[in-house]
This record gives sequence, structure tokens and C-alpha cells, in this order.
Amino acid sequence: MEGEAYSVGQSSFQVSTLGDSGSGQISDVERVRAFWRRVEHYDAGSQVRQGERTGPGKQLIIVSGWACELRILPDGRRQIFSFLLPGDAIEARGAGSVGACGVVALTRLEVVNRGPQLTDSACRDAALQRERRLYDHLMRMGRLSAKERVIHLLLELHERLERVGLVHGETFKIPLTQEVFADALGLSVVHINRTLKGLRKEGWVYIKAGSVTLRNRPRLAAASCYRSEADDLEFDVLTLRASEDCMSRAIPSPKRNLSA
Repeated sequence: MEGEAYSVGQSSFQVSTLGDSGSGQISDVERVRAFWRRVEHYDAGSQVRQGERTGPGKQLIIVSGWACELRILPDGRRQIFSFLLPGDAIEARGAGSVGACGVVALTRLEVVNRGPQLTDSACRDAALQRERRLYDHLMRMGRLSAKERVIHLLLELHERLERVGLVHGETFKIPLTQEVFADALGLSVVHINRTLKGLRKEGWVYIKAGSVTLRNRPRLAAASCYRSEADDLEFDVLTLRASEDCMSRAIPSPKRNLSA
């Protein structure tokens, strides 16, 4: 296993929907053991080929490690659309008109078939979260500055990792190189390096040995237009109010068309 920094404990994946076996009930221990016997492994850098390993109609859940969803152009340029963390589902994607699609393991990866462990309702909720994050990513890429993009993505990763118990205080492990970060945010490696140095100098973000510490998250969120899913974070309300104030003037009356 990749280690505690990138793994979700076994208790998070206990089976609760399996039926009885004969006249006796299946114990939690037996369910968990059965679950972990089905875990499949991928080395860092390998492509997760869902159809070949799981068959049609199946769905993989990440137990340990990080992966990313990306497209690669024939000349090697790539765009990362999302990072997949412990607890996330790996969705099958059809071919697109630009680039080759794929899911690649960023660290040693452990996955398991969804099977009966997750209800359809839980999978629908997860799909809605993925769709929301995709829209967030489009907005991040299209309208935020380099500094805002970096802060916004770090806040998102912090919140998602905190949800599965992989954040200690304000610090979390992040197995991403500056090159991977650049491919996710549509920036050059030089630009990423300069931006991270600036954030460290300002005392907002501290990065050392694969660990990231975010200082004063409400301040960071206000600086990057980030809105948390958590109800107990004060920047959620502040950002919402600012968004509502801007919404009324978001679509001005057209004066010129694109050819003008």
C-alpha cells in the first residue's frame, strides 16, 4: 500500500449491503476481508484500463493512491482534467475529438470493483460531485489568474482529502510534480515554479518534502474565488454573497458580435 498519506483505512470501506449467507449472517470482519481480497494494483505511471480488468457495467473505486484523468495529443502535450483520490470512482469515458483519453496512476494505486458495497444513490451523488468539480475546473482554467488557479486547486485537494481523513491540521501530502501541476492548470512549469515561490514568500502556502500547508484558508479562498462545500467555513458565506451581487450584471446586453 502507498502509505497512510495516500490511503483510506479499511473501516471506511466496510460492506453494509451484503445479504446473509445461509442461516448465519456475514460478520463485518468477513466482509472486510472479502473486500480486500478483490483489490487490484497498478504501478505509478501505468494506465488504468477499466474495461479489460473489470468487464462491462463495472466501476472501480480507489482504495489507495492518486490517479488523474487526462487527454494526450499526438505530440505529447497533455491536459489533466481531474485528480482521483482515495474513495473516488473511476468512470469509463468515451473517445473525444481531441487527443487520446485515459486514467493514469500518479502513485502506486489500489482499486476495487464497486460490487454491492456502494448503493446507486451514493454513486449518483459521487457523479454529481465530479460534474461540479469539472465545471469548477473549466472556470479555473478559463477565468482565474495563475496565482488564483494554484490556490484554488490546493484548496480543493485539501477539502477532498480532509473528507477521507488524509489531512493533519492544515497539512496534507501531495504526490504531484510541478510538471503535473502545470498540465492540470494549463501553465508552464516555469510559471508554476514562480507562482509557488511567490506564495511561499507571502506566507500563504508552505511546501516541503511532498507536504503542503495552507495558512489562513478563509483568506486563501477569498483570494481565489473558492467556495467550500462545508457549511462551517466562514468564507463560504462571503463568497456566496459576492457571487450573488455579481450575477445580475454577469450577462451584459450585446453591443457587438464576434466579427465586429
